[in-house]
Amino acid sequence: MGDWIFEDSPKDHDLDATVAARSHWWGTPRYRDRIAVGDRVWLQVTGPKDPGIYYVATVVSKTYEHPVQPSGPDHFRWRTDIRFDFRIAPPLLRSELLEDTKLGSFRPFHGFQGSNVPVPPDVAAALMARAAPRLEPLPGASE
Repeated sequence: MGDWIFEDSPKDHDLDATVAARSHWWGTPRYRDRIAVGDRVWLQVTGPKDPGIYYVATVVSKTYEHPVQPSGPDHFRWRTDIRFDFRIAPPLLRSELLEDTKLGSFRPFHGFQGSNVPVPPDVAAALMARAAPRLEPLPGASE
């Protein structure tokens, strides 16, 4: 099983509505050949207001090509379906992540990366250790 950071910008869509639906496709223009069903996704919310890791999800499909409209953004051409499993409450805010000796050196926590990125096993273990007591199963989630 691999771990990934998928990013979300609150200006792109209503994240609460997306999470409430429990599953959604995510634009995955990079590393699409490495993402596998069953991989864990750490959803990082970007932007000026409280950026950080808010949700944990699971990859439920292989990455697939989706036709985009000529006027649509090309980065949504490659998609991966995910299922939201947990809310992290309170979220792992960027300020907290950067203060941690293991997590603070992981570049994606320093700011917007614009895509999906793999998480090294040692960073994933440190994330899980910090997140575990904060995980709230979402309605309908299997633990």
